[in-house]
Amino acid sequence: MNKFFIRCIVFMLPLVGLLSGDIFMSLDVFTHRPWEALLFKSNKTMYFYPNQNLTKQSVGDLCHHTPFAIKKNENWITDKLGYRNNTFIKQADVLIIGDSFIVGSSITQDSTVTNLLTKKLNRKIYNISPANFVDFIDLLNRGEIEKPKTIIYSLNERGIPSPIKLSEQTRIMEDVSSFSVFKDKVTRLYSLKYLNSRLNGKNGKGVPGTIDSSMFFLNGKEEKYHYDKILNVAQTIKSYKDYCESIDVDFIFLPLPIKETVYFDKIPLKMQPDYLLKLDSVLHKNQIKTLNTLELFKNYRKSNSKLIYHLDDSHWNANGVELIASKLAEYIRKSKY
Repeated sequence: MNKFFIRCIVFMLPLVGLLSGDIFMSLDVFTHRPWEALLFKSNKTMYFYPNQNLTKQSVGDLCHHTPFAIKKNENWITDKLGYRNNTFIKQADVLIIGDSFIVGSSITQDSTVTNLLTKKLNRKIYNISPANFVDFIDLLNRGEIEKPKTIIYSLNERGIPSPIKLSEQTRIMEDVSSFSVFKDKVTRLYSLKYLNSRLNGKNGKGVPGTIDSSMFFLNGKEEKYHYDKILNVAQTIKSYKDYCESIDVDFIFLPLPIKETVYFDKIPLKMQPDYLLKLDSVLHKNQIKTLNTLELFKNYRKSNSKLIYHLDDSHWNANGVELIASKLAEYIRKSKY
């Protein structure tokens, strides 16, 4: 019997040692980028752990754990609501609602669109990303934030905006104590998932381009575009604009092209997808303020060879963010406020 228990203990020791890593090691030890390291899995009202300052050498989402992965230094700072901001701002001049592009996946803190706009405009810029428009309304109703002067709603062209469906009562903010963060960190079981991934040789599932095999895409030629949903997308965006007008807030829509669209010739595709160009036309007919970001990137590529998306990631790089931030700053300066 004693030998049996001894064998069990010997067998369990490596597992216990591995699981102890979830308890005692840093948040990012079993992840390839800060996004997963800070992910608050058990909290439904907060996306990332709050009040964090994490610096990590990361790689992109498309070919991690392969020879094509490119190491980058990323610093992430989250505020008390778990959003990626240097500091919490209750009443911003400009509030940005967006997805992983606005969060700044594979971008260090100083190069996020939020921080670049802050420097260019010298105004209070705050983002609640990743989020949808109803999340903004919910934060407003809870009194967590106050209405800004301008809202920028951003969406990459894969996304479909959600219609405004207000619940009967405001959601209650979940517990965000240090213990709840600790409990989430332990119960994520990242150590076991990491071990399983390494044993099974899992890596990024990006698709290499045919013209340039060092440039990876999320879907490549298999990318689907929502041409049949253009009118519905525009109508939903218009409902966001109408809501903002009802509370006396200026509204700007910022559509962002995906890598497949910008670098269509590297996949290659015969023609550049024009989904965003067609959407832009419909938005203007509905008198919605919007930026033609695809046209901006197209014009840039005509005279510049410097990349605006990461080779090993589906998101834009610091150069791409700079282009958008400069155009946004110019656009906002010309706006009514």
